[in-house]
Amino acid sequence: MKKILLFSVLAIIFNACEKSTSGCTEPAAVNYNIHADYDDGNCTYISDIVFYEDVAAAVYFDILGVEWLDLSVDGEYIGTLDATLGLTYIPDCNEIDAITFSLEWVDSHSSSFTWTIRDENGFKHYEGFEAVIPNDCLQIELTFKKIQEYKESK
Repeated sequence: MKKILLFSVLAIIFNACEKSTSGCTEPAAVNYNIHADYDDGNCTYISDIVFYEDVAAAVYFDILGVEWLDLSVDGEYIGTLDATLGLTYIPDCNEIDAITFSLEWVDSHSSSFTWTIRDENGFKHYEGFEAVIPNDCLQIELTFKKIQEYKESK
């Protein structure tokens, strides 16, 4: 009887001392750990982004003689777009006639970024600010109207 009581006490102590697991406990994160008992503060989030221009913006750039547009996000070059290729539809995040990229951030359920579009001579035609959530396909359209409003604000 003493052995059964001793083993029972030891089993209770052993189960109470079970090792906990740290990790990301947020299901929207790419490094979500279903087995984590507590969050270690290192959740990583990703969102896909597609940048494109409408037909009116493409006509505007064609009239100006602008051939290429460079997109920068938070000061980092992301890609180059044919300035005279305007889309008549809203593309998905796999569009080959647009600039597509993924934005990654840590420890926040949302993020934001500033984007800048410059022509091949370095002239800034627009600067915008966007908020993004995880696992999204954010479509950013550069329109002639945005360009005009930006020019008027400067």
